[in-house]
Amino acid sequence: MALAGVAALALSMGTDAQRYERVPFALPAAQTPSISWDEERAVFADRMTRAFDVHPAVAGEFAEWILEAANRQELEPELLASLVLAESSFRKHARSRVGAIGPAQIRGEFWRSFCGGDLREPADNIYCGAQILASFRDACGELRCALHSYNLGPTGARLASWERAGVRYVKKIENGLARFEGLAM
Repeated sequence: MALAGVAALALSMGTDAQRYERVPFALPAAQTPSISWDEERAVFADRMTRAFDVHPAVAGEFAEWILEAANRQELEPELLASLVLAESSFRKHARSRVGAIGPAQIRGEFWRSFCGGDLREPADNIYCGAQILASFRDACGELRCALHSYNLGPTGARLASWERAGVRYVKKIENGLARFEGLAM
């Protein structure tokens, strides 16, 4: 009797084909294996060493700061690394004749309140540089304009007499990016 009750219940529920409507679906894309943060940093440091001939220990230190800042500001890390190369050649305590400091050559009188942090600290300095570049990118709507503005500062970008300097700077960054692109994977 118990068996007959199960059969009656199955009949009242219908067959599998009747119960479940067939709905087409796409299989999810194959997931690329994720790598750890340490591996990502090591790979990027190696790429910086090969692209820019930066000492591996220096590249390892800068890779962490650049990757984190680029990720937070939705920038390509190669772009940010090229900017640091152009600005300071990966020198942590660089200082320009006009008072710009650190790897991203930030002028505290213009940007300290915008960025916060201690601009003498390389990690904060690179993050500030990424914030500035991202804000110029958002304001300009394109990267060449953002790089031009980054190089010439908030007032110099409007001066026609400085136009060639901005063009040369953009070319430096493009050359850095080309060095990354030229690497064998």
